[in-house]
Amino acid sequence: CFTGSTEVAKLIEKQLAETAAPDAMLIAETGGLNAMIVDSTALPEQAVRDILASAFQSAGQRCSALRVLYVQKDVEKKMLEMLKGAMEALSVGDPWQISTDVGPVIDDEAQKSIRDYCTDMGLQGRLIAKLEAPKNGRFVAPHVFRVKGIEDMEREVFGPVLHVASFDADDIDAVIAAINRKGYGLTFGLHTRIEGRAQHFVDGIHAGNIYVNRNQIGAVVGSQPFGGEGLSGTGPKAGGPHYLRRFRKGPEAGTPVLDGRKVTATELADNLLDPTLGGWSTRADRVAVLRKHLRGKGAAAIGAAAGIDFGQVDLPGPTGEANTLSLSPRGRVLCLGPDADTLLAQAIQALAAGNAVLAVAPGAPAALSALTGK
Repeated sequence: CFTGSTEVAKLIEKQLAETAAPDAMLIAETGGLNAMIVDSTALPEQAVRDILASAFQSAGQRCSALRVLYVQKDVEKKMLEMLKGAMEALSVGDPWQISTDVGPVIDDEAQKSIRDYCTDMGLQGRLIAKLEAPKNGRFVAPHVFRVKGIEDMEREVFGPVLHVASFDADDIDAVIAAINRKGYGLTFGLHTRIEGRAQHFVDGIHAGNIYVNRNQIGAVVGSQPFGGEGLSGTGPKAGGPHYLRRFRKGPEAGTPVLDGRKVTATELADNLLDPTLGGWSTRADRVAVLRKHLRGKGAAAIGAAAGIDFGQVDLPGPTGEANTLSLSPRGRVLCLGPDADTLLAQAIQALAAGNAVLAVAPGAPAALSALTGK
């Protein structure tokens, strides 16, 4: 269970693949380039309040913090004026004081790195607003800079630094595509009063946590299970109903593992299926179809899959706030067994969730014959 950089998480993942047991589990949370979109229908006062909290609370030292704010051009001038005014009311100083809004950063190295970045951005003429920080202590003043979009961001700046871009109303899909292209997917925020637009973003944005008309930090256990996808992490979401299960080790399967041969990356690539074929991922009767084909085989795996709600699950939360959890297919899943019973269970679980499956293990055709019809 790891929290840190994407690069280190990839090293851990590679090491596990080389030396760990097949059932070794990695839960990684690796930060991201989190965006928020404010359209012309948003309530400005509410949006500004949530922007400040998301970008500057904890001095921006949250993996879920807002890094790139997109504001619709129609309301950009007004929003930036309000943002500047609200920033001026922030107090930067000793976190022991209850009146303090923005405290210090973690260490001298972080302070220097963030200050150097802010200096460089200022020299490029990108500064929109900034505050003054105390001269003594590891403080970095909150800064706001202008960017064309998230594509300008080379890395996450882990501090009180907000980047602002603007967009035309007709370019919303292009903004969604740009955010997704970055490959990160931890948190995303949206301020709009158009219900259909909110659903459009929920369906289109690839992020573990999507917040509508509120700030995007401070996920609550049980109400907002937390965790990302893509370059932002892997594994079940912390504080959710599936989390503790991943810390348990299941019983050893009894089927002996046969000798196999090495499979090349080219062979894997040549046999990967298109996950959209046949519309399997969108079918509501996936578990029923699997049960029909298996005719009693893999009963435990079918039972486990049937007990998972793959639709939207309502979670508890404050009055007036809706919190839902949904499970989405990942596309293609590689099942490696290694034994026949485990391989069948893996394939059932992956198929039940709406994925396309490639099974690679000794005796795989025989183990999955009930599913393949061969």
